[in-house]
Amino acid sequence: MRHSKAIVAAGSVRTSVHGVRRTIVVAVVVVIAMWTAYAFAQEAYVGHRLGQQVADLDRQNAQLAAENRGYRKDVQAMTSGAANEEEARLSGYARAGERVYLLIDPPSPSPSPPVGTPAP
Repeated sequence: MRHSKAIVAAGSVRTSVHGVRRTIVVAVVVVIAMWTAYAFAQEAYVGHRLGQQVADLDRQNAQLAAENRGYRKDVQAMTSGAANEEEARLSGYARAGERVYLLIDPPSPSPSPPVGTPAP
């Protein structure tokens, strides 16, 4: 059997070194857990912001696609000659033998003199 030397002087209470070690280990584990939680929270925030940007870009792409469809329709009308005919009709031209009806707003009525006043 092995004999050990006394670490402390006679009459003093021997404290355990394990209590200090345990406190240090718990502190280190808490710091690591906090750092990990912060890293996950930061990644979640970045992921949320990127998701918002993706949604915004999808909306912009849909709007641009709708504009492009309108432009394609205009280009197709210009290349087929339909745009020239439409412009001519807006300027008052019509095909031979075609009836044209002009739709206008009714003119505003002129003010009439009061009933008891003689007309000039």
